Amino acid sequence: MSHSANAVPTMLNSWKEIAVYMGRGVRTVQRWEMQLGLPVHRIGKGRRSPVYTTAGELRFWFSTVGIERTPRAPLQLQPTKHDGNPREESRRLLSSVQTLAQSIAENSVRQHQQAEILRARIIQMRSRMK
Repeated sequence: MSHSANAVPTMLNSWKEIAVYMGRGVRTVQRWEMQLGLPVHRIGKGRRSPVYTTAGELRFWFSTVGIERTPRAPLQLQPTKHDGNPREESRRLLSSVQTLAQSIAENSVRQHQQAEILRARIIQMRSRMK
């Protein structure tokens, strides 16, 4: 599978790469890890251990936390040339389906969380009315 020069990497291997992907500063994403549970994995133990994460984990986290994402390198599907190769076309379609499925899952989780917040507010308002 070939990747274009503008493709966003699947694996982000440092605070700097994570920060660039998220369109924020290194200290901001480090704070988000501490305060908001930004999904990063440490290689070794301790605060100064190297970190890594995946773009998919970050997209999912963004969709559930409610922070606006302002990426410096926006994610875009690149148009592909169709050379008539059925295997390549199948791989391309499978990749598109996986991206769509992940997007649907992220939106479903976000909508579920918003529904729970609204239910709690309705219950709170009803209790005030009694």
